[in-house]
Amino acid sequence: MEQQDEPVISTDEMLSYLSLDNTPENNEVLGGLVEDATAYINATFNSKNLSASELSKDKVYTSAVKALTGFMFYDRTLSQGIPLGIQQRITQLKGRYDQWQPDNHNGK
Repeated sequence: MEQQDEPVISTDEMLSYLSLDNTPENNEVLGGLVEDATAYINATFNSKNLSASELSKDKVYTSAVKALTGFMFYDRTLSQGIPLGIQQRITQLKGRYDQWQPDNHNGK
């Protein structure tokens, strides 16, 4: 999977989304959590051929990253696992972006 140059969700967006103060500490923590959430979600479907600008246009993708980042902000150990709502978004992304492997048996 290729590393994306710029995050799909900015730290400022997450500060607003979570109604947090713009402090150096919050910026640092959220920046890392956005990276972690993005990496986790990207690993669940075939994202290697998609650019950050393409993914940023996908509302399901951006909402999944925001939701997972927010969840990880309040539960950094993921002690409750990944919430069902986020799992549902990931399932939608898999359906949207994963491709079936070509049939190498030529119909046999």
